[in-house]
Amino acid sequence: MSAPPPPQMPYGPPPGDGNPYASGGSYGAPPPPPPPGYGHPSTPPPPGYGYPSTPPAPGYGYPSAPPPEHPYGAQPPAGGYGYGYPPAPTDGTTCRFCGGYPAVDATVRGHQGLIIAYRMLRMTGPFCRTCGTATVRDMSARTLVQGWWSLVSWLLTPITLLLNLGPHNKFKQLPPPVPGSHGPQLNPGVPLTSRPHLAMLLVPVSLAVTVTLAATGVLGPKKDDPVADPTPSPTRYTIAPLPSPTFTLPPYTPPPVPTPTFTLPSYTPPADPADAAKAGDCLRNDGSDTDPKMAVVPCTDAKAQYKVIYKYTGTSDKESCSKQPKTTSTYWVKHPLLPSLDYVLCLRAVG
Repeated sequence: MSAPPPPQMPYGPPPGDGNPYASGGSYGAPPPPPPPGYGHPSTPPPPGYGYPSTPPAPGYGYPSAPPPEHPYGAQPPAGGYGYGYPPAPTDGTTCRFCGGYPAVDATVRGHQGLIIAYRMLRMTGPFCRTCGTATVRDMSARTLVQGWWSLVSWLLTPITLLLNLGPHNKFKQLPPPVPGSHGPQLNPGVPLTSRPHLAMLLVPVSLAVTVTLAATGVLGPKKDDPVADPTPSPTRYTIAPLPSPTFTLPPYTPPPVPTPTFTLPSYTPPADPADAAKAGDCLRNDGSDTDPKMAVVPCTDAKAQYKVIYKYTGTSDKESCSKQPKTTSTYWVKHPLLPSLDYVLCLRAVG
């Protein structure tokens, strides 16, 4: 038994090799080739940007010179705030808190009243715009709360708040810190006018109003107020004051204080027979060479041994006689208590 023949296509076989996409297929003949010109594989495009055979102009372009990349991404052209970031400071002026720039030197102040004393506070920059604004707001808020509690703080607190306006204006004129140039920054918080610390301004205002009303008599007693009758009514009881006790002290006479008397003992220097000797007198030694005892004798006396050449007073230095060339021996006297009585005799042997 033979197999049945395959079914035949009702529209007939496709021409050619049976491929419907070939020439003469069911979709028609292929389109004719495009005319020579732009886009044809055999015809290059006109010279210009984008074709590999035509390189771009030297400079900015790829691949010959890629554009430099900014460390913080795409940046607007330079030229100041709003037109680019300012250059890095050459003098190293950066914020003391976050290290960002631009920064400016300024001093922010504070004040604390301590009842019987006060304390002045200060913080010196440089500050960036964010950290400087936070510092001004924080120290001014603390001053509003802590700065009224001493006698002189009523004057120093307003002065401190006014001085902080100068640094605050400097910080407002700065542009924001350059992105990527700073670390963690201080939180400025809300403005000072939106904080509850501002209510402390009512303290001096209330005191000023109270003093003014008291000075004008508004808070004191008025002239029309009835004055209490000083005369007591018969139905009132009058309490007599208690008598004050009196104490009489007996007279007291202190004994006389004896006056101390001091008597200094008199000092009489020992007399020496040679004390009265002077230049030209003659002496006799009644003692020995180690314990001399000089006595004044006439120069005509046969017992005269020495003649006084010169006498030095107020000194006991025997070397003083070296100035007298005729001296053969010396005799000196030294007083232990009265140096002014010391003397030296320059002697020359006679006979």
